[in-house]
Amino acid sequence: MESHGGVLRGRVAVVTGSTRGLGFAMARRLGSQGATVVVSSRSGADVAAAVERLRAEGIPAFGRRCDTGDFAGVEALRDEALCHGTLDIWVNNAGVSGVYGPTASTPVEDFTQVLRTNILGTFHGSRVALPVFLAQGHGDLVNLYGQGDRGPVALQNAYASSKRWVRQFTETLRRETRGTGVRVHGMNPGLVTTDLLRRITSQPGYEQRLGGLQIVVALWGQSPDEAAQPLLDLVTSHAAEFRDLTKVALITRGVRSVLAGRLRRANRMPLDVIVLGNQRPAARHQQH
Repeated sequence: MESHGGVLRGRVAVVTGSTRGLGFAMARRLGSQGATVVVSSRSGADVAAAVERLRAEGIPAFGRRCDTGDFAGVEALRDEALCHGTLDIWVNNAGVSGVYGPTASTPVEDFTQVLRTNILGTFHGSRVALPVFLAQGHGDLVNLYGQGDRGPVALQNAYASSKRWVRQFTETLRRETRGTGVRVHGMNPGLVTTDLLRRITSQPGYEQRLGGLQIVVALWGQSPDEAAQPLLDLVTSHAAEFRDLTKVALITRGVRSVLAGRLRRANRMPLDVIVLGNQRPAARHQQH
Protein backbone atom coordinates (compact mmCIF):
# COMPACT_ATOMS: atom_id res chain seq x y z
CA MET A 1 0.00 0.00 0.00
CA GLU A 2 1.36 3.39 -0.96
CA SER A 3 2.50 5.74 1.77
CA HIS A 4 1.51 9.35 2.28
CA GLY A 5 4.07 9.93 5.01
CA GLY A 6 1.81 9.14 7.92
CA VAL A 7 -0.39 12.19 7.40
CA LEU A 8 -2.88 10.87 9.97
CA ARG A 9 -0.37 10.15 12.71
CA GLY A 10 -1.83 10.95 16.12
CA ARG A 11 -5.44 10.74 14.96
CA VAL A 12 -8.02 8.18 16.04
CA ALA A 13 -10.50 6.85 13.48
CA VAL A 14 -13.63 4.75 13.85
CA VAL A 15 -15.01 2.79 10.90
CA THR A 16 -18.29 0.93 11.40
CA GLY A 17 -18.92 -2.38 9.67
CA SER A 18 -15.17 -2.76 9.22
CA THR A 19 -14.12 -6.35 9.82
CA ARG A 20 -14.17 -7.26 6.11
CA GLY A 21 -14.71 -5.87 2.64
CA LEU A 22 -14.74 -2.14 2.05
CA GLY A 23 -14.93 -1.25 5.74
CA PHE A 24 -11.79 -3.23 6.55
CA ALA A 25 -10.01 -1.74 3.55
CA MET A 26 -10.89 1.78 4.73
CA ALA A 27 -9.68 1.06 8.26
CA ARG A 28 -6.46 -0.35 6.81
CA ARG A 29 -6.05 2.69 4.55
CA LEU A 30 -6.40 5.10 7.47
CA GLY A 31 -4.15 2.99 9.69
CA SER A 32 -1.43 2.80 7.06
CA GLN A 33 -1.21 6.59 7.25
CA GLY A 34 -0.61 6.62 10.99
CA ALA A 35 -4.12 6.69 12.44
CA THR A 36 -5.12 4.51 15.37
CA VAL A 37 -8.17 2.66 14.06
CA VAL A 38 -11.16 1.23 15.89
CA VAL A 39 -13.05 -1.43 13.96
CA SER A 40 -16.47 -2.89 14.64
CA SER A 41 -19.11 -5.34 13.48
CA ARG A 42 -21.92 -7.39 14.99
CA SER A 43 -19.58 -10.37 15.44
CA GLY A 44 -17.09 -10.32 18.28
CA ALA A 45 -15.04 -13.05 16.62
CA ASP A 46 -14.81 -11.04 13.39
CA VAL A 47 -13.72 -7.97 15.35
CA ALA A 48 -10.93 -9.90 17.06
CA ALA A 49 -9.73 -11.36 13.74
CA ALA A 50 -9.72 -7.94 12.03
CA VAL A 51 -7.76 -6.35 14.86
CA GLU A 52 -5.20 -9.15 14.67
CA ARG A 53 -4.78 -8.69 10.91
CA LEU A 54 -4.29 -4.95 11.22
CA ARG A 55 -1.82 -5.25 14.08
CA ALA A 56 0.15 -7.79 12.06
CA GLU A 57 0.74 -4.96 9.56
CA GLY A 58 1.96 -2.66 12.30
CA ILE A 59 -1.29 -0.68 12.49
CA PRO A 60 -2.42 0.38 15.98
CA ALA A 61 -5.87 -1.19 16.01
CA PHE A 62 -8.62 -1.84 18.51
CA GLY A 63 -12.16 -3.05 18.12
CA ARG A 64 -15.55 -3.52 19.67
CA ARG A 65 -18.61 -5.56 18.83
CA CYS A 66 -21.32 -3.11 17.78
CA ASP A 67 -24.76 -3.22 16.19
CA THR A 68 -25.10 0.27 14.75
CA GLY A 69 -28.87 0.06 15.08
CA ASP A 70 -28.42 0.15 18.86
CA PHE A 71 -27.59 3.65 20.08
CA ALA A 72 -26.04 2.49 23.36
CA GLY A 73 -23.74 0.18 21.42
CA VAL A 74 -22.59 3.05 19.19
CA GLU A 75 -21.96 5.21 22.26
CA ALA A 76 -19.77 2.42 23.62
CA LEU A 77 -17.88 2.33 20.33
CA ARG A 78 -17.21 6.08 20.65
CA ASP A 79 -16.01 5.56 24.22
CA GLU A 80 -13.64 2.85 23.02
CA ALA A 81 -12.09 5.34 20.61
CA LEU A 82 -11.75 7.98 23.33
CA CYS A 83 -9.84 5.49 25.45
CA HIS A 84 -7.04 5.73 22.92
CA GLY A 85 -6.69 9.50 22.81
CA THR A 86 -9.25 11.57 20.98
CA LEU A 87 -11.78 11.05 18.20
CA ASP A 88 -10.83 12.61 14.88
CA ILE A 89 -12.47 10.57 12.11
CA TRP A 90 -15.76 8.65 12.07
CA VAL A 91 -16.83 6.67 9.01
CA ASN A 92 -20.42 5.42 8.88
CA ASN A 93 -19.86 2.44 6.61
CA ALA A 94 -22.11 -0.32 8.03
CA GLY A 95 -24.89 -1.16 5.60
CA VAL A 96 -27.09 -3.94 4.25
CA SER A 97 -28.68 -4.30 0.82
CA GLY A 98 -32.04 -5.96 1.52
CA VAL A 99 -34.13 -8.33 -0.57
CA TYR A 100 -34.33 -7.77 -4.34
CA GLY A 101 -37.90 -7.39 -5.61
CA PRO A 102 -40.99 -5.15 -5.54
CA THR A 103 -41.86 -3.14 -2.45
CA ALA A 104 -45.42 -4.51 -2.34
CA SER A 105 -44.14 -7.99 -1.45
CA THR A 106 -40.98 -7.09 0.48
CA PRO A 107 -40.96 -8.75 3.91
CA VAL A 108 -41.58 -6.13 6.57
CA GLU A 109 -38.75 -7.40 8.76
CA ASP A 110 -36.29 -7.14 5.86
CA PHE A 111 -37.26 -3.56 4.98
CA THR A 112 -37.03 -2.65 8.67
CA GLN A 113 -33.54 -4.14 8.97
CA VAL A 114 -32.29 -2.08 6.03
CA LEU A 115 -33.66 1.10 7.56
CA ARG A 116 -32.31 0.18 11.01
CA THR A 117 -28.79 -0.36 9.71
CA ASN A 118 -28.47 2.16 6.87
CA ILE A 119 -30.51 5.02 8.31
CA LEU A 120 -30.50 4.61 12.08
CA GLY A 121 -26.90 3.40 12.00
CA THR A 122 -25.81 6.51 10.11
CA PHE A 123 -27.77 8.74 12.49
CA HIS A 124 -26.42 7.01 15.58
CA GLY A 125 -22.83 7.27 14.40
CA SER A 126 -23.23 10.92 13.49
CA ARG A 127 -25.04 11.65 16.74
CA VAL A 128 -22.22 10.31 18.92
CA ALA A 129 -19.33 11.68 16.85
CA LEU A 130 -20.52 15.22 16.17
CA PRO A 131 -20.72 16.44 19.80
CA VAL A 132 -17.09 15.36 20.28
CA PHE A 133 -16.02 17.05 17.05
CA LEU A 134 -17.89 20.26 17.84
CA ALA A 135 -16.46 20.45 21.36
CA GLN A 136 -12.88 20.14 20.13
CA GLY A 137 -13.42 22.28 17.01
CA HIS A 138 -12.36 19.70 14.46
CA GLY A 139 -13.17 16.25 13.11
CA ASP A 140 -14.15 14.47 9.92
CA LEU A 141 -17.46 12.63 9.54
CA VAL A 142 -17.82 10.45 6.44
CA ASN A 143 -21.17 8.93 5.44
CA LEU A 144 -21.36 6.26 2.75
CA TYR A 145 -23.68 6.85 -0.18
CA GLY A 146 -24.70 4.16 -2.65
CA GLN A 147 -26.94 3.30 -5.58
CA GLY A 148 -30.12 5.34 -5.34
CA ASP A 149 -28.66 8.35 -3.56
CA ARG A 150 -29.61 10.53 -6.54
CA GLY A 151 -32.77 8.84 -7.75
CA PRO A 152 -35.10 5.83 -7.52
CA VAL A 153 -33.98 2.27 -8.22
CA ALA A 154 -36.76 -0.19 -9.01
CA LEU A 155 -36.79 -3.47 -7.06
CA GLN A 156 -34.28 -2.11 -4.54
CA ASN A 157 -36.48 0.42 -2.80
CA ALA A 158 -35.30 -0.18 0.76
CA TYR A 159 -31.59 0.19 -0.03
CA ALA A 160 -31.91 2.94 -2.64
CA SER A 161 -34.27 5.04 -0.50
CA SER A 162 -31.99 4.65 2.51
CA LYS A 163 -29.05 5.98 0.50
CA ARG A 164 -31.15 8.89 -0.74
CA TRP A 165 -31.86 9.64 2.91
CA VAL A 166 -28.16 9.43 3.79
CA ARG A 167 -27.38 12.02 1.13
CA GLN A 168 -30.04 14.45 2.40
CA PHE A 169 -28.97 13.86 5.98
CA THR A 170 -25.31 14.45 5.15
CA GLU A 171 -25.94 17.62 3.19
CA THR A 172 -28.02 18.95 6.08
CA LEU A 173 -25.26 18.16 8.59
CA ARG A 174 -22.80 20.00 6.37
CA ARG A 175 -24.93 23.15 6.58
CA GLU A 176 -25.43 22.79 10.33
CA THR A 177 -21.69 22.48 11.02
CA ARG A 178 -20.49 25.18 8.64
CA GLY A 179 -17.86 27.40 10.24
CA THR A 180 -17.28 25.09 13.21
CA GLY A 181 -14.11 23.40 11.99
CA VAL A 182 -15.98 20.12 11.60
CA ARG A 183 -16.01 18.62 8.10
CA VAL A 184 -18.84 16.40 6.85
CA HIS A 185 -18.26 14.32 3.73
CA GLY A 186 -20.26 11.95 1.55
CA MET A 187 -18.58 9.07 -0.24
CA ASN A 188 -20.05 6.93 -2.99
CA PRO A 189 -17.49 4.18 -3.65
CA GLY A 190 -19.28 2.79 -6.70
CA LEU A 191 -19.45 -0.96 -7.35
CA VAL A 192 -17.23 -2.80 -4.89
CA THR A 193 -16.70 -6.55 -5.15
CA THR A 194 -17.76 -7.50 -1.62
CA ASP A 195 -20.37 -9.83 -0.15
CA LEU A 196 -22.94 -7.03 -0.56
CA LEU A 197 -22.74 -7.72 -4.32
CA ARG A 198 -21.79 -11.39 -4.27
CA ARG A 199 -24.66 -12.70 -2.13
CA ILE A 200 -28.10 -11.45 -3.04
CA THR A 201 -31.47 -12.52 -1.69
CA SER A 202 -34.34 -12.25 -4.17
CA GLN A 203 -38.07 -12.52 -3.99
CA PRO A 204 -39.41 -15.52 -5.95
CA GLY A 205 -39.72 -14.83 -9.67
CA TYR A 206 -37.21 -11.99 -9.77
CA GLU A 207 -33.95 -13.91 -9.55
CA GLN A 208 -33.66 -14.17 -13.36
CA ARG A 209 -33.29 -10.38 -13.62
CA LEU A 210 -29.99 -10.49 -11.74
CA GLY A 211 -28.09 -12.34 -14.45
CA GLY A 212 -26.67 -9.16 -15.93
CA LEU A 213 -25.16 -8.03 -12.63
CA GLN A 214 -21.99 -10.02 -13.27
CA ILE A 215 -21.40 -8.13 -16.51
CA VAL A 216 -21.99 -4.76 -14.83
CA VAL A 217 -19.54 -5.62 -12.05
CA ALA A 218 -17.01 -6.95 -14.57
CA LEU A 219 -17.14 -3.60 -16.39
CA TRP A 220 -17.17 -1.19 -13.47
CA GLY A 221 -16.49 -3.08 -10.26
CA GLN A 222 -13.34 -2.58 -8.22
CA SER A 223 -11.67 -4.24 -5.26
CA PRO A 224 -12.21 -2.97 -1.70
CA ASP A 225 -8.63 -1.68 -1.59
CA GLU A 226 -9.17 0.34 -4.76
CA ALA A 227 -12.50 1.70 -3.52
CA ALA A 228 -11.00 2.74 -0.19
CA GLN A 229 -8.23 4.89 -1.67
CA PRO A 230 -10.24 8.15 -2.05
CA LEU A 231 -11.13 8.13 1.66
CA LEU A 232 -7.71 9.54 2.55
CA ASP A 233 -8.19 12.51 0.24
CA LEU A 234 -11.58 13.22 1.79
CA VAL A 235 -10.41 13.30 5.41
CA THR A 236 -7.43 15.50 4.56
CA SER A 237 -9.41 18.06 2.57
CA HIS A 238 -12.54 20.18 2.64
CA ALA A 239 -14.10 18.20 -0.23
CA ALA A 240 -17.82 17.74 0.25
CA GLU A 241 -17.98 14.34 -1.40
CA PHE A 242 -16.41 11.74 -3.63
CA ARG A 243 -18.28 9.82 -6.34
CA ASP A 244 -16.58 6.94 -8.08
CA LEU A 245 -18.69 6.27 -11.16
CA THR A 246 -18.38 9.57 -12.96
CA LYS A 247 -18.82 9.67 -16.74
CA VAL A 248 -15.06 9.56 -17.20
CA ALA A 249 -14.72 6.56 -14.89
CA LEU A 250 -17.56 4.73 -16.64
CA ILE A 251 -15.86 5.08 -20.01
CA THR A 252 -12.23 4.54 -19.07
CA ARG A 253 -12.80 1.70 -16.63
CA GLY A 254 -15.21 -0.01 -19.00
CA VAL A 255 -12.67 0.08 -21.81
CA ARG A 256 -9.91 -1.19 -19.53
CA SER A 257 -12.12 -4.02 -18.30
CA VAL A 258 -12.93 -5.12 -21.85
CA LEU A 259 -9.25 -5.06 -22.80
CA ALA A 260 -8.38 -7.02 -19.65
CA GLY A 261 -10.92 -9.70 -20.54
CA ARG A 262 -13.03 -9.23 -17.44
CA LEU A 263 -16.22 -9.84 -19.40
CA ARG A 264 -15.18 -13.43 -20.05
CA ARG A 265 -17.22 -15.84 -17.97
CA ALA A 266 -14.08 -17.28 -16.39
CA ASN A 267 -13.08 -13.85 -15.07
CA ARG A 268 -16.42 -12.77 -13.61
CA MET A 269 -17.17 -12.40 -9.94
CA PRO A 270 -19.02 -15.43 -8.50
CA LEU A 271 -22.62 -14.52 -7.73
CA ASP A 272 -25.02 -16.35 -5.42
CA VAL A 273 -28.70 -15.52 -5.62
CA ILE A 274 -30.83 -16.94 -2.82
CA VAL A 275 -34.60 -16.98 -3.35
CA LEU A 276 -36.73 -16.32 -0.29
CA GLY A 277 -38.21 -19.54 1.03
CA ASN A 278 -35.52 -21.74 -0.53
CA GLN A 279 -32.83 -23.43 1.52
CA ARG A 280 -30.32 -23.48 -1.32
CA PRO A 281 -29.15 -20.88 -3.84
CA ALA A 282 -31.72 -20.79 -6.66
CA ALA A 283 -29.32 -19.21 -9.09
CA ARG A 284 -25.61 -19.66 -8.70
CA HIS A 285 -23.38 -17.92 -11.22
CA GLN A 286 -19.94 -19.41 -10.71
CA GLN A 287 -16.62 -18.85 -12.34
CA HIS A 288 -15.76 -21.52 -14.91
